[in-house]
Amino acid sequence: MPNFLRLPKLPRLPRPVVPGDGDKSPFWATHAGPRAALCLHGFTGTPFEVRPLAEALAGQGWTTSAPQLAGHCGTVEELSATLHPDWLASAHTALVRLQKESGGAKVAVAGFSLGGLLALRLARLYPESVAALAIMAAPLRLAPLEVAGLKALGKLPRILQRGFLRALPKARGYDVVDSEMAARNPSLPVMPLDGVRSLLELGDLVRQDLPAITAPILVAHGSRDHTVPFEDSLELCGTIGSPVVERLWLERSGHLLLIDLERRTLIDAITRFFAQHVPAEAPGKAT
Repeated sequence: MPNFLRLPKLPRLPRPVVPGDGDKSPFWATHAGPRAALCLHGFTGTPFEVRPLAEALAGQGWTTSAPQLAGHCGTVEELSATLHPDWLASAHTALVRLQKESGGAKVAVAGFSLGGLLALRLARLYPESVAALAIMAAPLRLAPLEVAGLKALGKLPRILQRGFLRALPKARGYDVVDSEMAARNPSLPVMPLDGVRSLLELGDLVRQDLPAITAPILVAHGSRDHTVPFEDSLELCGTIGSPVVERLWLERSGHLLLIDLERRTLIDAITRFFAQHVPAEAPGKAT
């Protein structure tokens, strides 16, 4: 075919994200003793994202909960009907139940992404209930270009925002390097626009909270995270009021740290950190 008749190659469109068949049900395991841990998943996600950690803690004798946050694990319409006060209420309800099951002892809280913001908010509002924190890729801020895009969308007529622009597709797919876990991930393939705005509002609140949070904290972030800027975790480490701050940077991992290639390294670090900072004996008992 003559060159002048050859059509230019069109750019390849990203494949649509298809939710996988991984277990997205809430996780709960009860054990004797005062040690309890709460594991909180991310925005549009499910307990599948934190289940490996929850199962590991339960296997070590911790009473463990990985709850479903309000509006999650269903349709985009169900998630669109909730905002950050609803997500926080879900996390607090689980925290109260765990503390009751553990005889009133403080609870270790692990939070991924949105779950990390919720964990930090719990530590600020209920310091008497939170013993230690493990925070993974918490979105204190989004990338400047993403924020600018959200502001531009916010200026569009409401009829468009409530129409086909009500949810933003995950154009890059699931931000996880492990292809098998990406295929199994049952997370929603889109993000409700109102929910993203509420996520940003929660990040603003948490940034103000940080200097007053004193619980021991482990902060983890993946070097190949394309969702939450690495600078967010640096800001968290540099601003939080805790005298104990441990950092873990995972070179081969994306955003979904607990289901990515280095999950074993991360789980080992969190279980060790929690065991170090949560007493093995009930309050008032001699060790």
